[in-house]
Amino acid sequence: MGGAAGRIAPLNGELTLSFLNRIAARYHLGIREVLAAVTDVGGLQNLTGMLYLDSEIHLNAQARARVTTLCRVPPRVLEQALPAWRREEPCGKYGSGPVGRLMRGEEAVAAWGPACPSCTAARTGREVPARRYLTPKDRVCARHRYWLLFLPGTSGLPVPLGPCPEVVDAQRRHVQLLRRSPAGVQAFEVARAITGSWWDQPWPVEEQRWPARLEATRPDDAGAGWWKVAARDLITYPETVAVAGVLTSTHWQQHTITQACGHLPYRLGELPGLLAELAEQLERPWLARHLAAVTHGPLFTWAHSCVHTCGASTPAAQRTLWKVHSSHRPRPLSDLLPAPESGTDSGQPEPRPAKRLRGHSLQAERAFERSLAHARAYYRQHGHLAVPKEDSLGDYPLGAWLSNLRTRHTRVPAHQAAALHALYPWWNAPWSTLWQRTWHQARVHAETHGPLQPARGFPTTSYSLGEWLYLQCTRYPEQQRLLTHIGIDAPAAAAARPGRRSSAERFQVGLAHARAYADVHGNLAVTHAAMHDSYPLGQWLGNQRRGRRSDRRPLPADRAQALADIDPWWNPPWGLSWQRHYYRARDAGAGRLLQAENGFSELDDSGVADWLWRQCATYDELSKEQQQLLTDIGLTTEVARAARDHARTTPRAPAAATAPETKDKTSQARRTADPAATTGLHRARRAAEPKRPREPRSRLGHRPDLKAGFETAMTHARAWHAEHGHLAAPRDTRHDGYPLGMWLLSQRNRAKQRARDGLPPSPHLSELAAIDSWWNPPWDLHWQRNYYRARDHVEAGRPFDPARLVPSPGTVMGSWIRRACLQYDQFHPGQQQLLTLIGITPDVARARTRRAHPWRTAVEHAKAFAEAHGHLAVPRETLHGGFSLGRWLNKQRYRVRQKGTTPAAHALTAIDPWWNPPWGMTWQRAYHNARTNPDTPAARRWLTKQRRAWPLLHPHQQQLLTTESLVDV
Repeated sequence: MGGAAGRIAPLNGELTLSFLNRIAARYHLGIREVLAAVTDVGGLQNLTGMLYLDSEIHLNAQARARVTTLCRVPPRVLEQALPAWRREEPCGKYGSGPVGRLMRGEEAVAAWGPACPSCTAARTGREVPARRYLTPKDRVCARHRYWLLFLPGTSGLPVPLGPCPEVVDAQRRHVQLLRRSPAGVQAFEVARAITGSWWDQPWPVEEQRWPARLEATRPDDAGAGWWKVAARDLITYPETVAVAGVLTSTHWQQHTITQACGHLPYRLGELPGLLAELAEQLERPWLARHLAAVTHGPLFTWAHSCVHTCGASTPAAQRTLWKVHSSHRPRPLSDLLPAPESGTDSGQPEPRPAKRLRGHSLQAERAFERSLAHARAYYRQHGHLAVPKEDSLGDYPLGAWLSNLRTRHTRVPAHQAAALHALYPWWNAPWSTLWQRTWHQARVHAETHGPLQPARGFPTTSYSLGEWLYLQCTRYPEQQRLLTHIGIDAPAAAAARPGRRSSAERFQVGLAHARAYADVHGNLAVTHAAMHDSYPLGQWLGNQRRGRRSDRRPLPADRAQALADIDPWWNPPWGLSWQRHYYRARDAGAGRLLQAENGFSELDDSGVADWLWRQCATYDELSKEQQQLLTDIGLTTEVARAARDHARTTPRAPAAATAPETKDKTSQARRTADPAATTGLHRARRAAEPKRPREPRSRLGHRPDLKAGFETAMTHARAWHAEHGHLAAPRDTRHDGYPLGMWLLSQRNRAKQRARDGLPPSPHLSELAAIDSWWNPPWDLHWQRNYYRARDHVEAGRPFDPARLVPSPGTVMGSWIRRACLQYDQFHPGQQQLLTLIGITPDVARARTRRAHPWRTAVEHAKAFAEAHGHLAVPRETLHGGFSLGRWLNKQRYRVRQKGTTPAAHALTAIDPWWNPPWGMTWQRAYHNARTNPDTPAARRWLTKQRRAWPLLHPHQQQLLTTESLVDV
């Protein structure tokens, strides 16, 4: 047979089964006979699959060897010409031997179509149809003007293109596009999805080209409806190539990003330049108007991805840009075209069951319908779908469902997106749901209370809503369409004023109330709940004191001075309660001489007298400023000492005894009628007896019978001090069997109790103070013991340098020294004095604190850089003195965005107010470059760009440009 038929050459890109069909025709055989000969194994046909007109076959090595013998063509030629020649090694039903496997469908194999009849006849010399694997650009035979149309269930249909020369011209532009752009293949698939979505929608009245082209190419025996489905790729091919050319243009990609103004688009109408270019390239002026309202679909997804990736050339960004989601891909023709009709005996067509579309999940559609019903119920109740993610409607997690849809809104099928858009157009807004809910609150307020009045600072709104509205006016380009619906257009946004006063104005209001209060009361030591003319003066002063003492939001010096001019002690370093008692005592003793000898009995206020007694008892423990204030009202050191001596020498008045309760109602009535009468036999006898003479008290302040025990305890205390150098003994300390720790604890408790009662200290305790002056410190005794350990460490001559972290903070001693340095400014003056004795001076503590807070060193680098360059808009790679200043500043900006202001941020703001601007650092660096070198070409180009984009700039950006006279408005 091979000798009779001769050599049969394959076509380039031909299907293997098509090549076998031509071999069968050459041998005057049927295709089944050739397949039987190629796959015969002992008289059995080793072939799997069904044979259809659109099938392809895969052969193993032995079957391929038989085909090589039949066609008399070398195997390497067949491998180069037939793409599926060695694609697979199928397994047969009968073990070893030649095997063939039939496959069907364009999706299962690859895109193919009929070969051009004229080209096939010229190549083979016979009028035998053939099929070839075709890429999109190969669908057109430019020489013979054929569109090679794939039709499922057939061997394809060559369509003459004589009436449609624009299709041939599009094929030429398609080839040029593939040569010019590396992303041409992916861009064509995106464009095919775009034109396919337009094809599936109802055509506008203005569309005239597609109907004319459809009618011109329709075969005589084809129905209009059937042909509209089959010829989709043919009719839309010129527009697909034109759209792909626009999408691959780097100019239009960058223009799309620029027009987005830094935010993701919500509808295609926000990108008028792209729509105008598409309308011009497609020669359809009305197209831009029709596409402006589109909020989903493949074109919107491409624009969204382009803005999201910002034109990045990384492989990941390119994959995102040119990805066509399954919900946007055109349906294959095998799902859309009806199957061949089979007639019944009556001649009527037999009804066919409905075909299930691939990729269509009935379960997913039912779940969407149930969720949509919940969304409709929520919309009827609230008027919007701005549902927080954690909210639910009954037991259904509606917020999570909508959040998931918003996350993948570019992949939502068209019919689902249309249903959600019809229910609530802003269901997938690119801004937060919190913004959307606040907008609805503003809309309801405007409908209820009338216009919002931006120029007057939104007077009818609440504080939070007014602040939000003013913020939207300052950032007007973000959601201007929605703001226009509630009456805030461009002129209203420009004239908007904040609903609350500025920080300076609020301070002046509080200062006026403070001044008025001080004029009446003479001080600012008010309680936190104090009000003055319905103004929360106490709360306001508390906020000012908190700002004065805090490093996070420090009170400016000029404001602190304004308050000090009203009351120098408006923010005392001691408790505010002490200050209020002082002012009370000052007012009570005005014009009088305080006499401690009579217990301040000349004062009308007994509470003031008791407080003055307590100050006399603890006079030596007060700060110098407190002592000076007491001196100003007559309570000098001499008066305090006289008060203590008077308390030691004056016998204590017996307390009035309370009459015991009795069950005699008559005596109870008599006591009520005469309170001065003594009651009870014991009390009457004591009143009748003469008072016994009082025994003289010991000068040591304790009874003579207790003096021996006191001397024993003092002996043990002296011995302990001689051994350890202090009396800060723990509570469970025993010295030679004597409970010294408990005894010292009781003496401290008694001393503190007498101080709380306003009594002078016991004289005998001076002997303990003579042994150890800090035997009863006003701070924690645990701190005192740690101090003595540190003192012994220093006296032992061991390494000690707190500034250089010696001893190490990892040890107990080093950890205590670290805390002492960090809290140095908060310690009692006595503690600071003790720390100075072991070498921890204020300078050493400050150096250790700087070591603990390394940002201070970084701030010094930033300050030096700003003094040299005038700003802190440094690139990430900037080094200053070996310090990575750029990376550190970027980290501080990130921390401020995540956690709010920090002490380092306050210091940087004082150096450069615009170190962390709300816009990009690239703009800030360009601004400083134009400010310092305005005559360079780069600076002039940048300034020209700012003039063109002036309405899109932030108000503070405009202020910076006008302040430096870089741009004239």
